[in-house]
Amino acid sequence: MLSQRIVLHVLLASYGDGAALMIVKDCLTTFAQTHADLVSGDGPLTGVFSEALHKLYFGTRNADESIRRFIAQANQAVSCLESGMTDGREKTDALVVQATPLLELLQEITLAYQQEMRSIETASLKRQSDIAEQLGNISMQANIVALNARIAAARAGQFGREFAVITTVLADIIKEMDQLIHSVVNTHSANEAPPRGSVPPQGRHTRADRAFQ
Repeated sequence: MLSQRIVLHVLLASYGDGAALMIVKDCLTTFAQTHADLVSGDGPLTGVFSEALHKLYFGTRNADESIRRFIAQANQAVSCLESGMTDGREKTDALVVQATPLLELLQEITLAYQQEMRSIETASLKRQSDIAEQLGNISMQANIVALNARIAAARAGQFGREFAVITTVLADIIKEMDQLIHSVVNTHSANEAPPRGSVPPQGRHTRADRAFQ
């Protein structure tokens, strides 16, 4: 994860690796922006969009504060290393201590986002299935009405010709409805079994579950 890269390059920078210092600054910028996007929902990410995520970020786990503290400690370590201050090693050691607890927290966040996205996708598929079922019921009822109308028109003979025209229009409407149902059902089936490597529509706009990797 990105946090581990930050810690690693801070350590390398503490041993005089100038290139590592540049890398860690870039990583920190990305890490801080990613966290801000995840919490606020700005940009392509979704923000804290569920109660479970809100509890994770601002409840007992207080992930938001922990991540912000790590970012602040990393920035302090970088500043000390850049300026050559004597407490650079102390700041680096403090950052290293935070590495493992933060990694566990980020993994928990990643899992939480995966679970929430799966819940959204499952709910979306259920809605599609319910709509398809409702449309199917309407189509069946309409077909029965159209059949009865054709029978009535046939019995009426020449007086039923105009009525027969109406039943023909109704039949065309039912046909279009059946095509719509078929389209919805096919979409539902495609979402249940997406092609290898594809991203479900509900998750295409965000990869929050991989944001810190």
